Amino acid sequence: MDELNYLFKPRSIAVVGASRHKEKVGNVIFRNLLSTFQGKLYPINTKAEDVEGVKAYKSVKEIPDDIDLGVIAVPREVVPQTMEEFVEKGVKASIVITAGFREVGEEKLENEVISIARKGGIRVLGPNTFGIITPEFNATFTYTDVKRGNVGLVVQSGGLGVYMLNWAQKYRIGISYMVSLGNQADVKEYEVINYLSKDAETRAIFVYLEGVSDGNAFLEELPEATRRKPVVFLKGGVSSSGASAAKTHTGSLAGSFEVFKAAVNTIGGILVDNLHDMLNLAKILMYSEPISEELLVITNSGGHGVLVSDEIDKNGLRLVEIPEWMKKELTKILPPTSLPKNPLDLTGDADRERYHNALKIVSSLDCTKLVIVQSLPMVSCSDVARVISNFKGKGVIGVTMGLDEDMALKILETTGIPGYTFPEDAVKAIKYYTSRPTPRKKIRTVQPIEAALELVKGKKTLKDFEALKLMEIYGIRTPKWGLANNENEAQNVADSIGYPVVMKISPDTPLHKTELKGVVVNVEKEDVKKVYSELSKITSRVLIQQQLNGLEVFIGGLKDPVFGHVILIGSGGIYVEVLKNVAYALSPVYEDEAQELLVESKIHDMLNARKRGYDESSIIRAITRVSRMIVDLNVKEMDINPLFVNENGAFAVDVRIVLE
Repeated sequence: MDELNYLFKPRSIAVVGASRHKEKVGNVIFRNLLSTFQGKLYPINTKAEDVEGVKAYKSVKEIPDDIDLGVIAVPREVVPQTMEEFVEKGVKASIVITAGFREVGEEKLENEVISIARKGGIRVLGPNTFGIITPEFNATFTYTDVKRGNVGLVVQSGGLGVYMLNWAQKYRIGISYMVSLGNQADVKEYEVINYLSKDAETRAIFVYLEGVSDGNAFLEELPEATRRKPVVFLKGGVSSSGASAAKTHTGSLAGSFEVFKAAVNTIGGILVDNLHDMLNLAKILMYSEPISEELLVITNSGGHGVLVSDEIDKNGLRLVEIPEWMKKELTKILPPTSLPKNPLDLTGDADRERYHNALKIVSSLDCTKLVIVQSLPMVSCSDVARVISNFKGKGVIGVTMGLDEDMALKILETTGIPGYTFPEDAVKAIKYYTSRPTPRKKIRTVQPIEAALELVKGKKTLKDFEALKLMEIYGIRTPKWGLANNENEAQNVADSIGYPVVMKISPDTPLHKTELKGVVVNVEKEDVKKVYSELSKITSRVLIQQQLNGLEVFIGGLKDPVFGHVILIGSGGIYVEVLKNVAYALSPVYEDEAQELLVESKIHDMLNARKRGYDESSIIRAITRVSRMIVDLNVKEMDINPLFVNENGAFAVDVRIVLE
């Protein structure tokens, strides 16, 4: 038996703090349970004989029956004692509604409560939680009459949970579960998501998080959950001010949004930009309509056809090609002023029959049919919605734009077909749905190379030449290079490399070489000693390298406090800060992921634009090897900037490495 069953499927519930005053949280929770829970329900109130007509007990220990779930809604000072009584009684799970713990700096008190609970094997949701709603009961302090359905909500904010319940009600989205996580002192977000992924009544899971409790567990547990059903994430604390608010709100470390995005991508989740997008995606996920990234647009407004085509292109989707035989059939039902092409303009005088005939002809086409109707005297949105309803299961989505659009949406939703009032919303929802990544499990087995361990032993920061040696140990190519400590050595090293060369200061501690004018390029034979003389005024040791040409790429690595090692790819040189076309992935990265990073960061396009046969496979090898290295050696932070890429391969030129 799943231990969370006592939380979500209890046979008996006790509410500690079940007040007789209707405005009190404990009373609202008890009344909600009284009207929804079919099992045994017990109010705990030290002063009252009964609550809402149900016999009250002064302590959970007085209840004659076993208790599966205990809800706590009392002042925080009383919570530890209440949890002690739960342990004595043998309560299996607890929801701590009470706030005022870690989120306001009272971490010691929160730890005390959880320590007591663990003595009795009690699983705790919260504290600082709004409660939960399941198909069997409502243990929250909201009055919302929740429409039952197949969408699971997991939220780290009680207030946002209420809002999401309200919009679900407004837009007729049925809820299977709503779980307010609170401070996640015990029960974590990944446990709840995993539980709901196994629930037969839940088709999709929508998650609002401000921080992740355990990055490793998140990555380990959730790939299986996303294989079972779609899991959609919305992240709070994206901006610096948002992150600060998140920390005070739930005691969470919000972390880097880009790293979180990489983590969601790794587990196969869908990350949306805002609540509006989440709502629009829910309309697709709550139904079983087949959705494709190829679209056929059917409309009675040519202008809408043009605009939605732009939106389709912008979102990386495609307009499907209509086969010739189908074009011939469409010609028979279209007016002479309309051509059988995609978007399919039925023209402004289209009636419901023309919509029906068009859909009948194209229904066998393997694509998403985006049917747009602008209400006109000849046809209403409701008319077309009824037509669309006849094509359930054919990949149809309705967009209704007119005075009766709300009625039309109700018709579509009753049939189980997604409906929208703006085509842009529909297209973006399709984009989210069709770009759902494949779940991957990251195997972070540490297998360092002996020579690498010897090189980094006892060091926190590597010197530039040590970093170059480390690259070579891991099979990452570097330009020809050497060190010089006097003019004659400089001349000999440069001669052995070949001209022109690049000469750089080589400090023992990291310095901004360019700002110190510590880098000289295009150095020819006759200038070596003179350049060395100038550079040696900054550092006596000078690094001399073969001068390369090609595309400059940036490869970075860091150790995120939540998700561990991350690799970054983007434009190199001075453009890394300017263009900010950086793609992130969790380490280690495999070849297919490295290829995806090159596409996402636009490096792939840059290589193709040059048309010089630059070796993309060499960048992929460098990415995979760096991603392995930062895990092996527990690198805190590093960057290769630039990695020069040309027809001869990829070469790490400047490397900076900081170790844990």
